[in-house]
Amino acid sequence: MERDIKKIGVWVLIAATFVFMVFFKDKWLSVFPLEWLQNESFRKGVKVIVDMLVGVATVFVIIQHVKKYIKRKDGANDKEKKRAVEEYKQNLAERYQYLDFKGMGISDRVPLKLRLTDMYVPLNARREIPEGETWERHLKVAGRKREDGDMDSPMGRLGEPRPIQDILEKHDGLIVLGDPGAGKTTFLKHLALKLAGNRGADIGLKGFLPILFPLSAYGDHTDVLLSDFILDYHSKRFDADLDVRGVLKGALENGKALVLLDGLDEVRDLDRRGNTVKRVKDFFISQKESGNKFVITSRIVGYREVRPVVDRLGECAIVDFEEGEIQEFVQKWTRAVEKHVQGETGTAKKEAEKEREELLRAVHRNAGVRDLASNPLLLTILALMKRQGIELPERRVELYEKYVDTLVKHWNLARSLESCKTRAVDLHETVEVLSRTALWMHEENPQKGLVKEEALRQRLREAYEDRRAEDPKCAAGEFLEDVRRKAGLLLERGHKEYGFLHLTFQEYLAGVAVAGKGQKSVDPVADFIEKRLGDDNWREVIQLSIGYIGIVQRRPEAAGDILLELIERDPGKPGTALIAAGEAVVDAGPSGVPPACYEEVKEKLLSMMFNHEKFEAPMRARAGMVLGKLGDPRPGVGLDKGGLPDIEWLRVEKGPFMMGSDPDKDEFAGDTETPQFTCRLIEESFFIAKYPVTVRQYSAFIKAGGYQSEKYWTKAGWEWRVSQKIDGPERNREVFETPNHPQVGVSWYECHAFCIWFSEEMGRSIALPSEAQWERAARHTDGRIYLWGNDFSEEKCNAYDRGIGHASAVGMFPNGDAKCGASDMAGNVWEWCATKGLDSYEKYEDQADDDHEGVSVRVLRGGSCFNYAKNCRSALRHRLVPGNRDFSMGFRLMRSLP
Repeated sequence: MERDIKKIGVWVLIAATFVFMVFFKDKWLSVFPLEWLQNESFRKGVKVIVDMLVGVATVFVIIQHVKKYIKRKDGANDKEKKRAVEEYKQNLAERYQYLDFKGMGISDRVPLKLRLTDMYVPLNARREIPEGETWERHLKVAGRKREDGDMDSPMGRLGEPRPIQDILEKHDGLIVLGDPGAGKTTFLKHLALKLAGNRGADIGLKGFLPILFPLSAYGDHTDVLLSDFILDYHSKRFDADLDVRGVLKGALENGKALVLLDGLDEVRDLDRRGNTVKRVKDFFISQKESGNKFVITSRIVGYREVRPVVDRLGECAIVDFEEGEIQEFVQKWTRAVEKHVQGETGTAKKEAEKEREELLRAVHRNAGVRDLASNPLLLTILALMKRQGIELPERRVELYEKYVDTLVKHWNLARSLESCKTRAVDLHETVEVLSRTALWMHEENPQKGLVKEEALRQRLREAYEDRRAEDPKCAAGEFLEDVRRKAGLLLERGHKEYGFLHLTFQEYLAGVAVAGKGQKSVDPVADFIEKRLGDDNWREVIQLSIGYIGIVQRRPEAAGDILLELIERDPGKPGTALIAAGEAVVDAGPSGVPPACYEEVKEKLLSMMFNHEKFEAPMRARAGMVLGKLGDPRPGVGLDKGGLPDIEWLRVEKGPFMMGSDPDKDEFAGDTETPQFTCRLIEESFFIAKYPVTVRQYSAFIKAGGYQSEKYWTKAGWEWRVSQKIDGPERNREVFETPNHPQVGVSWYECHAFCIWFSEEMGRSIALPSEAQWERAARHTDGRIYLWGNDFSEEKCNAYDRGIGHASAVGMFPNGDAKCGASDMAGNVWEWCATKGLDSYEKYEDQADDDHEGVSVRVLRGGSCFNYAKNCRSALRHRLVPGNRDFSMGFRLMRSLP
């Protein structure tokens, strides 16, 4: 400081001289300098001026040093604030980085730590608000069919679902509504993790700080401002030396806070919920102008009564997972699990791929399981069960039992961000009362399962009267509130209308009630089922009741007795009881009924499939489908003991035959089928498969890694597979994936790869038949129009005229077999041939090309179940690019002698 004063002293002298010259110019211009320097008044004046300037300089220096000190202090404070912000973010990341499996029952035995960022599947929502707990999404919601009157929502016609993130970007605040388990809390955690990881730019919120808060913690404290309560809430959860309050308050003041309020519905009392909503509104209104953003979650039930209507506060409702989201979840799940177990290894990747396929097959094998998988929570529980080795969905009734157990006993205790003490829900009491209620609801409204609240309360009162409750009315009210708010099983789905979380739960619990009728004798169960056989609304209930008796109650003999009794009675349309029994055995699995019953049902289904005199074709097709699920015992349909395709080979003799069509004899002959000629390309006898390759047989190729081994593929085929990301056949409806049905949804490339793989396994050449070989096997040598002759018969093949409407079990029409014994060469599915497509039969023998390389179009023959009679003629030709796939296209095999 002394150096600074000396420097300023020089400037003081200069300034003093300047002042003197200005104020005393008359004297110093007229008087000799020595004289005015001796002047007393002059010296005093100069001293006053110098003292004043020195004082000013001193103050100036002090101010400068104070500023430097404050600047250094501010810098230290900035570092402290940044440290506090980073520690706050790190704490959030550590707290929410892993998926929370609490409340999912069996998850306690699965020590998994899966990162939420690796597992998160973006949610979609609609901006309309449903009338009840939910709405009809797309064609159905929670298993319920939509009706014409359901097309409009209370806020107008339903729009297309959009990513929630896109909706959030257009609002200062967004209320996200959804069913239990729809992913609301997970969405908030996802947003918090994005910001905590400094990835806010990914979601359009760069620089924002997340403030995640469970509103259930605030319900009893609405006398305090919500903003103050949130700051106190988070301050108590961090070390005292970390100024979290200052961090969050600063973010709010700077307009850089993303406020995430979870569980508006979890404030149970309506008055308190109303007060909470008012505080939320006030908080939002006071903060939105600063630039802060809000996301608030709630179940729909209880929301309408307190719905906040505020400018720039939007609303949306989460929609169910569609097929794309289910597949994305399964892929992320299997990768994350295997990475957790085995690390980033090649083995882990292979295992993940295998698990993905198995889990997706488990999801799609049964429509009921597929519907449940549309809910993220229920899909996660399904994946956990699969991880535990529970067979799905063969033991579907156990799956549903686990679901109910989980939702009643576990999930409600752990689903919130804030743990709250609540009255426990008794599992036994809940299942007993709900099963009786579900059966009544299914009788009242089997398609949608919705009943009026007043009628439901009355039914519950009656149930508690039977249980000798002290106050049945009060007990019924408490029960309804518990299963609605805690277990999430029974929900308000419209104005004073109630239904189950998913129709499947109603069907399962109704099945439990039906099973309960057979404690002393199976006759009451058989009588109840007999009256409802053939009614599609009761199909699931019947299957689940048998499964419950055989598996859960561990009474397989009783389950078998009921089924055999129903087959014996054979009520209604012929075959209805047998098919229902077969479906029940499929659902219960081999352990759900005695082995003798299992085998007897299979034998009867096989006989029924071929009995065209007694049973209509659609019924026979259903019998074949059920038989396929139970295990079709016929040779040539499944796998051998070594796990390879069991092919029944038929010999076709060499020699000339009539190929093509004669327009004078065949009114449907097309230009591509002419001219008809004597073909001499069959110079050697060969074997052809009796049936098209079945789903079961093709599964061996998939299991062997055929889609991952380039050696089985042509160059063009491998490039197609990689570019299109093909790792299996095209997925289709359940009926098309039945084990004894033709494998469809495969391209020519895939069929050829199967042949190369099978050839390697068998040690002999197996291939697709050439077009000439195929037609020779189908038509014999005499140029017949159809396999069986020149006149079409709808009884002899699965064509559109037959009314089945989908592919059927192979060999279901033996009276329509070709002369060589081959089945299904007319109708059922188109069959790929080795030959490249030509426009006609002009000089065909010179031009026919079976070279497997290249991308030229390939021939398909035989027609399908979607074609009329004219397209099932043996000479009909179809051509497609080799990468084409469709649910009407399959293939069969040939091999040379011996």
